[in-house]
Parts: sequence; structure tokens; C-alpha cells
Amino acid sequence: MRLYDLLFSYAEQYDDEEMPFEQFAALWCEGRDPRASAALLGADLGSAYPCTLAQIGENLHIQSDDGVILTGPAGEWSLVIQVEGHSAVLDENLVRLSENGHRALSVSWDIGGNEEICYAVNGEMLVRFSFTFPDLRSGTDVTVLDPLMDGLRFQLDENGESIEESISSAFTLAGRLTGKEIDADWLNARHERFIIPSGD
Repeated sequence: MRLYDLLFSYAEQYDDEEMPFEQFAALWCEGRDPRASAALLGADLGSAYPCTLAQIGENLHIQSDDGVILTGPAGEWSLVIQVEGHSAVLDENLVRLSENGHRALSVSWDIGGNEEICYAVNGEMLVRFSFTFPDLRSGTDVTVLDPLMDGLRFQLDENGESIEESISSAFTLAGRLTGKEIDADWLNARHERFIIPSGD
């Protein structure tokens, strides 16, 4: 099963089976435990609630513009999926999580057509690129992830190839870097949900 298809199977959690995941954000951080990653993202650790992705909405009371994340271990990395808001993959958060010798990677997209992979190491953004137009890159080492891209399909072709292949490739790249692909076992396991207060 392609990784996009795996995520699509959870579309009902987002109340939109025709157009699932209009906005999506996933973030991996190496060498920090999930709670430490959540704290650096501004989460209220007192809001911790053990649950699976399917249970993400249980006993959830949030204010307008609050963020909601699910975070748990993924091998030597912590994985954060943001189901409300998009703050986890802001540049400053990615850089902050990578400081002091850590690495951080994000895969995200939104309804504005921003489909991005970002990779930061030791407080420096090495590369940011569109996973539908991978030649659009910025950062201090824009080719650093190229050795992991063999066989992946990012560029949408002129015949309108679906973005689904690009999304699957983005998550395959994340799995190659972190050593653990996102999978049904992780999505079905109990992790911790946190609220990121809006700060208003």
C-alpha cells in the first residue's frame, strides 16, 4: 500500500473522505523524546491525553486557533502529527528542535498549494523544497537529501499525474532518513495528544 493510501484510510478522522488532509503537518525530531519535542513546539504539557489517531477528538476542548498534536516515539526519533493548525512545521520550530546537535524533518502541505519538505540540522535549515516541484529549493545545503531520493517521484508531469505519488514519495524519503516509515502500527498505537495554546 502506498503511504498516501494508508493516510487516506484515516480520512474519516478529518471528516472529509472526498478530499482528505487538505492541510497536513508531520514532524520528526532525532534524539528528543516526544514530550520534549512537544514542549519545544509550545505545547501545554498539562493537556496530555493518551490516545490513538482515531481517538484524537475524544474529550478535546480547544479555543479558536489552538493547535492539536499527537506525538510518540518512532525509532530513535519522535514523530509529531499536527491535526489542528500548522505551527509545528514553521521554520523557527524546525530550527529550534534541531538545535544542539539534533536533526528535524517535516513533511507538510496546505490548501494553498504549499507542499514542502524541510530539513534542519544543529539549528540550521539545510534544505526546504516543494515535493511537487523539487527544483524549487532553498537552504544552506540544498542537495543534502538527494542521496535518499533514488526511485522517488516528486515532480508532477504534464499529464497531471496525481499528487498522491508525490505525497507517498515524501513519506518514503522521511522513512529513509529516520530509519522508520510511518505505518499502521504507529497510527493505531496510543501516543500522547497535546494542545498548543494559540497565545491570544
